[in-house]
Amino acid sequence: MIPAVATSKNDGVDVGVIVPYIFADEEQRVTQIIAPMFIHNEFVGARATINIYQYPTRGQEYKLIASYTEKTERKFLYSYRNLFLPGGRFSLETNVGFFKNATARFFGIGSQTSPAQETNYTDRELLGHITTGFYVGPAQRVLWTERIRNVEIQPGVVPDLPFTQSVFPAVKGTGGGTVSGHKLAYLDDTRDDTVTPTIGHYFSMFAELAQTLTASTNTIFSRYGIEYRALFPNASKQYTFVFRGRLEATVGGDEVPFFERSSLGGQNTLRAFGVGRFVDNHSLVFNFEERIQLFHLRIFGTIAEVETAPFLDIGKVTNSFRYRAFSQYEANPGIGFRAISRPNVVGRVDFASGNEGQAVFAGLDFPF
Repeated sequence: MIPAVATSKNDGVDVGVIVPYIFADEEQRVTQIIAPMFIHNEFVGARATINIYQYPTRGQEYKLIASYTEKTERKFLYSYRNLFLPGGRFSLETNVGFFKNATARFFGIGSQTSPAQETNYTDRELLGHITTGFYVGPAQRVLWTERIRNVEIQPGVVPDLPFTQSVFPAVKGTGGGTVSGHKLAYLDDTRDDTVTPTIGHYFSMFAELAQTLTASTNTIFSRYGIEYRALFPNASKQYTFVFRGRLEATVGGDEVPFFERSSLGGQNTLRAFGVGRFVDNHSLVFNFEERIQLFHLRIFGTIAEVETAPFLDIGKVTNSFRYRAFSQYEANPGIGFRAISRPNVVGRVDFASGNEGQAVFAGLDFPF
């Protein structure tokens, strides 16, 4: 039994316990994790969760997360990934689920929105996607994704914050909507592992054509993105410098729902801000980390590496690519602590500071 204490900008304070059962093979490679959790959250009350992760072979992964919360929130997510289907030429990734996040935030559109504009809503979503990949080189894939996303904007649970739909009735998407998307992507990934990499680079670019399926409007819009990551270890791999740059663009004007536009904030982009703090047509973010291995620790029969990671996040959203559109960036320094059981498991806590205060995020996987 492990105490679980966390806090974040949007979700508030969680206090509870995790009871993980970890299974490993003869080589001490983690093959399965079953982790029941009981958490009390300051906004939504008691939450019971079951997390099941399976890693039968390298590149193959099953995930099931199900939770029931005292107030409003529900979650059921299932995903499957196989990077090397029989024959080694194809990959398959799929994800289906339903969730209600009662602490979601919206501040309006643009990079200059004020904290005083903060509103709360419940993000109720049904979603599904399937991605097929074809290897065109040793580390290169062409990917095709079909997705469907149904969103309802319902009243939230955070006291003293107004309902998003009441404050921003004219913003597209605050009435909910259904979106389907068709995405073509190219991926070049030379990292030594997709979950716990120590060296290599990751390059991706995509173009997506999407449309809203709401009865009152049928808007067609497009999304584009390019991302580059690189890991530079020293000879012993005790120190690894990691860089990520990502540019995303949404083309479709004011008819694009706010939840489909580019956004920054949260545990994987600007870590001093809550998820979705900044929303606009386009976004640019840079992340820098120095991952420093501290020591090894035996946890539940497996060997884990413990590391710290000073970091700096820099990013901006904008409504166009005009001259100096990406001036006046948000920047937040911070430090992270991670426990890693290679090749499948990463647990982390990141502390960051920005011009709207501090934030703490806890979760699984590296931020990038």
